[in-house]
Amino acid sequence: MVSTCWDSIDIEDRAYVIGIAIDAYPPLPQSPKNEENNPISKQEKMFESGTEVHTGNATYAMTIQIPVVKHATLPNIQTGGGSDPGMIKTWDITQVGNSFIEINRTIATRTNLVPYYEHLQVIVISEEVARKGLKNVLDLFIRDPEMRSRTKLFITSGNAKDALNIIPRVEDYASIYLSKITKNAKVNGEIVHWSDLGQAVQSVYSGEDFHLPAIEVTSYEIMNKGTALFKKDKMVGWADGQNVEIIKILHNVYLGGIFTSEVIPDEHSDNGVMSLEVVKSKAKITPVIQGDDVSFKIDIDIKGNYTETVNHDLTEKIDDDFIEKAQKAFEKSIKEQCIETIEKIQEIGTDVFHFSTALKTKKPSYWAKVKDKWDDIFPNVKSEVNVKVTIRQIGNTQ
Repeated sequence: MVSTCWDSIDIEDRAYVIGIAIDAYPPLPQSPKNEENNPISKQEKMFESGTEVHTGNATYAMTIQIPVVKHATLPNIQTGGGSDPGMIKTWDITQVGNSFIEINRTIATRTNLVPYYEHLQVIVISEEVARKGLKNVLDLFIRDPEMRSRTKLFITSGNAKDALNIIPRVEDYASIYLSKITKNAKVNGEIVHWSDLGQAVQSVYSGEDFHLPAIEVTSYEIMNKGTALFKKDKMVGWADGQNVEIIKILHNVYLGGIFTSEVIPDEHSDNGVMSLEVVKSKAKITPVIQGDDVSFKIDIDIKGNYTETVNHDLTEKIDDDFIEKAQKAFEKSIKEQCIETIEKIQEIGTDVFHFSTALKTKKPSYWAKVKDKWDDIFPNVKSEVNVKVTIRQIGNTQ
């Protein structure tokens, strides 16, 4: 006699959800380019009008992306928002509601397959939803045993559904393309690679300020576009790519990237640019207590390679004297970028640098006195920034 699991489901009967987009409702997020005459848009509106929730009113529109396996070998000319079902590589189902588990169960009424989330790659959340708070949005995704804590989270200023509607050039599915887009953080410091569901939920429930990668969506591409800043669980603003570089350096998670500076001026040119490829970065944040006031001393140590000179003909040999001048120029440029970023984030009022953590760890007695007032103190905290740059290599040019 052969025994089997009583609740097993054959793989061909599962709908493998690889991407989720969460938008505010109403209105219903449209198919690509808001095509009102698109038959799938009309279909979604029909289901929208027929949807009932058990309690309250529908406030979210959730879209799931399911690969159509039998169409996997088709060229990338249509997505789940296309008009010809015979050419669609994914099935993107949008359902409205105010409970994500209820939305999921309602989606089950529209497919002969069982939605399955263990292969979920990404969750994209619209700015409107993020500004209202992530705690309610992410609760199901961290409780459900099918959800993986390593699922990537992204924030977009437009409709989240648009990110699933793109037609990627080098991947079969938009969700897979998006899940891999942070890999280039090793060569570009402006890319936020800290984006896991588990990490975000940990920050939300600890009450710690944090940030998540921001994306911009076009018809064929998704671009990393800085970061979304959160205070507690609510989004409060945006930071650009150069701000991201400083945030990552202060967190000691800078994997690599490029900093530029003006070339040391001489009689031949005063508008040249030189580049430093960072190979190692380390930062130390030290709280300084003076009476009742606190400030922070920030020491940044960067090691890198001199990689390029543009719009400037080097007329002097790259010797120790030149390298010393170049190091000082890079130090000045990075310090200015650091100060600008700190002041910008302080204006927004979210402590994504985790100054509070440094204070709590290194000056616990002082932290105990100010922790209830930290939100008022942080925007006005002074910082002393010191940057040391060491150029290791200069390439083949002498």
